[in-house]
Amino acid sequence: MRRKGFRQFEPLAYLLPALLFFFLFTYYPFIKTVFNSFFLTNFMGVRREFVGLENYLRILQDKDFLAAVKNTFLYVLTSVPVSVFIALVLAMVASRKTLCSPVYETMYALPMAMSSSVCAMIFELMYNPSLGILNELLGTNISWLTDSRFTIYAISFISVWMNIGYNFLFLLAAVRNVPADLIEAATMEGTGAVRLTTRIILPIISPTVFFLIINSLAKSMMMSGLVIILSDGGRSGSASTMISYMYTQSVNAQNYNNGYAAAVIAFLITFAMMLLSFGFEKKYVNYD
Repeated sequence: MRRKGFRQFEPLAYLLPALLFFFLFTYYPFIKTVFNSFFLTNFMGVRREFVGLENYLRILQDKDFLAAVKNTFLYVLTSVPVSVFIALVLAMVASRKTLCSPVYETMYALPMAMSSSVCAMIFELMYNPSLGILNELLGTNISWLTDSRFTIYAISFISVWMNIGYNFLFLLAAVRNVPADLIEAATMEGTGAVRLTTRIILPIISPTVFFLIINSLAKSMMMSGLVIILSDGGRSGSASTMISYMYTQSVNAQNYNNGYAAAVIAFLITFAMMLLSFGFEKKYVNYD
């Protein structure tokens, strides 16, 4: 009888280590961050005084944080749609298998295997004002990583290049799973390439597209690595994001009060955007 009762809870017993690990390294730090955001802390991170919403009110009046919020949205709007669209075009082109398919599929997916630091070093050379190939091709002398007019776009381009491979692999599999007889019937009826894509292929692969948009949106909202590596946190806010602002306040300035509040606000904004995105799911995503 006891053995039969244990079997009912056996799956939970196997899941318990993973759940415990997830709680310790995900939920506990988040709960602690939210709790600490209502206190003043010293440079050692020790709580000293309860201040309620004072930390939030202070950073909401901080021009650097507001610039970081603006840059984060700008980064999302320039990197997410572009990376998904380019990956979709490449997947459509590569949908038919040929002898060369493994070659260009590997080439398209290669950036996915490279770390942010390696990509940052490559593009830092390309963006060099005097030696970089980009200025040489364009015939300009732009400081891409220091000029506030171009920094966020230069970093967004790197992110697009890094994410294309990941998006491409998912979209290629989705496009190749579209029923061939459906495409053949539409082609025989005289359906053009644009109409075929928008009316048949896109509705069928819309769950994959939606997943990639949500995934890219979450990653872009949390982006900080490229900013910290390439522009020292954005150099006076020219390219800083919410997470890089949190990093520079907590690690460089040891201002944990601003860091805690920035982390919570970044989470709330990201969570709200995710909910908004899921609001479009029923209308635009086809699961039939």
